[in-house]
Amino acid sequence: MLRAQDKPHSKYHHLYAIVRLEADVSLESCATVVKVLTTRDWAETEAARLRKINKDKNCAYSVQTTRLVGASLIADR
Repeated sequence: MLRAQDKPHSKYHHLYAIVRLEADVSLESCATVVKVLTTRDWAETEAARLRKINKDKNCAYSVQTTRLVGASLIADR
């Protein structure tokens, strides 16, 4: 079942941001967008890879759905 944020949007393309969350830094700096990918599967695979190679660091990787506003994707051209 698709979550509300994963349902296709008629106006904007969905993108999938990989976000790194760090525990040992200030609240203002604890989240970093590492990459933005065009498919959820690709993003989940990449997040899993990053979790594996950085398992000894005090951070976590999460995939978040976002939308592209104001531009078209290069692949759509």
